[in-house]
Amino acid sequence: MSVAAEHPDIRQNFPVVSQSLQLAASAQIRNMASLGGNVLQRTRCSYFRDVSYENCNKRRPGSGCAALDGFNRSHAVLGTSDQCIATYPGDFAQALIALDAKIEVLGRRGIRDFPFARLHRQPGEAPHLETTLAAEEMIVAFYIPKSSYARRSLFLKVRDRESYEFALASAAVGLDLDGDRVRQARIALGGVATVPWRAHKAEQILAGERLNEAILNTAAAVAFEDAVPRSHNAFKVELGKRTLIRALRETAAMEI
Repeated sequence: MSVAAEHPDIRQNFPVVSQSLQLAASAQIRNMASLGGNVLQRTRCSYFRDVSYENCNKRRPGSGCAALDGFNRSHAVLGTSDQCIATYPGDFAQALIALDAKIEVLGRRGIRDFPFARLHRQPGEAPHLETTLAAEEMIVAFYIPKSSYARRSLFLKVRDRESYEFALASAAVGLDLDGDRVRQARIALGGVATVPWRAHKAEQILAGERLNEAILNTAAAVAFEDAVPRSHNAFKVELGKRTLIRALRETAAMEI
């Protein structure tokens, strides 16, 4: 992770990738962790980690979800089901889906590639199944196309403390601008969803528009229109909106 984060080509042409890696975990972990391992870290919560709670559908399918009526401040508001509301914890994955990356995997039947956005599964009725990989497959490559919105891109992470902490809300944003008007926008959200979350509708709202306060607020509202907050994590909806608006402003102001 640290090698990729510091690579000059990645820092210049894919800053959202570099930033998402730099803001993950600690320097010691980044020096050891692989890119493939990072995107495959399990979607989990405190009820998954603490085995004294028997009702966790990830550990024991069909046993229920203790987080639904428990302390769920850190849990997801997008892509949830009545079986699981755990938040996908990674940062790098948001950058990958925002930039339309592809993934290459190797298994018994050889090599196959597919859009990175198809790697992770929403919990649905089977939250213990988190990816579309076969049991014997491993990630061998990521492919990210160069683009104008990849070059003008940014990762913003909001968390309880400034280091070694998962996001409460994050946004990976890329913009292709014609002056102050948006040609194309790319938006992925983290810290608020059960999987790396692409905000397609918000992107469509921004296309062809100038980034004024009205359009920024509209795009943010659309990005969270399907949110399902719980008793302790409702604040994530407003926090997520503000994080996205700030990320869009800062991306538009970049000098490239």
